[in-house]
Amino acid sequence: MAKNYAGFNDKKALMTDAGYEKLVNEYRNYCKGPHSTEKCLLIISEFLDHFKDHHVSVGVNFDPYKKDSVFISKREIIPISDEKIAELRKSTTFEGIYNFHDTALYKIAVIKDKTPLHDYIGIIIKSSLPGWKRGMIKFEGKLTSDSLAKGVLYIINQMPKQEYFYFGGNFISGDWQREGTTREKLNYKYVPVASRKLSDKTLYIKISNFGPSNAKNIDSVMRVNEPLLKTMPNLVLDLRGNGGGADFAYGPLLPYVYTDPVKEIGVSLWSTEANINGWKKYLDDKDLPDENRKEITGIIQQLEANKGKWVSTSDDELISNYKKLPSPSKIVILIDKGCASTTEQFLLFARQSSKVIFMGQSTSGTLDYSNVVEAPFSCMPYTLRYSSSRSRRIDHNQGIDNTGLKPDHYLSQKDDWIQKSVDLLEH
Repeated sequence: MAKNYAGFNDKKALMTDAGYEKLVNEYRNYCKGPHSTEKCLLIISEFLDHFKDHHVSVGVNFDPYKKDSVFISKREIIPISDEKIAELRKSTTFEGIYNFHDTALYKIAVIKDKTPLHDYIGIIIKSSLPGWKRGMIKFEGKLTSDSLAKGVLYIINQMPKQEYFYFGGNFISGDWQREGTTREKLNYKYVPVASRKLSDKTLYIKISNFGPSNAKNIDSVMRVNEPLLKTMPNLVLDLRGNGGGADFAYGPLLPYVYTDPVKEIGVSLWSTEANINGWKKYLDDKDLPDENRKEITGIIQQLEANKGKWVSTSDDELISNYKKLPSPSKIVILIDKGCASTTEQFLLFARQSSKVIFMGQSTSGTLDYSNVVEAPFSCMPYTLRYSSSRSRRIDHNQGIDNTGLKPDHYLSQKDDWIQKSVDLLEH
């Protein structure tokens, strides 16, 4: 991180040198504790959280069905009595006894256990899978809000992976159901893109992600709806939950939101050997258009020629190569906490349009440090993901990390967001 992460110096300056050293020493001490090998990923994950960059994470780099017998033999066993289990069965808090969605696989006791590394742990009570013993930890998580925890889940081969856990009334995420309660049926179905007429005046388009593999779908839905986009006065563009992807994917949207020249502040890339290798991996994407492949190849050449330096890969510019289209004349873009990264880059463009109104809730705030690259750990089967670029918006006090882009009109979860959009557009 110190050598390659584009945000390291900024983040360290916020912590102060003394604060950073204190943090490093604190986490080094955790590494000396009991069962530190088992908790290694948890310690690393929580250390990385102090950089407050949602682009920083650790991914697995192993076969989830291949077991490490030495690792398993050294796992911690936490004694849990039948009396404690009986007590947990009466709990009305997050604590309790939970079954995995396939009840034959795991039954766990969820216990509040506040330590520097976790607030809750899930302990195996019973499992039909070989190698899982009563008292083994299935997950451990530290609360990031009143109902969301981040930590590690020990998966089927007992190796840990980074995970988020949402605590509902009688369930944890979508996997665990409180014993004795009925599993709720979820009607939600993921749709990459969708469109429909909300009225004679308003068209609705939903885009769930800007991933490279969804780019063709986005282009298709915009082409199919071109006759309506040219004649209908209003558009509702639903980007809720769109966590980003690749900038080229939102290209078909730009002509419709553009009204006036758009000021865009560029980014600089930190050139190191690891970052160059990370950028080379981008070229492995089969969905990458030839134009973008050529652009990335040029960036790699710039980085290789300037190792140990900041490289400006995009200048500050005024974008004026679009014409203002008469229709749609008003556009509501629905945003929420799930909008991040590339989606926020699109929103920075769109908010400079006189046509556009943001409705919903603040976005994620995951853009100042971007262009995620991957580097394998040298000593364990995991991959570090981190940002290789830094937006120069930060130097103009226009950073959005951890605050996000705010809506022009706030909506609560109880509101009918689509109907509220129509009401605003048509009245």
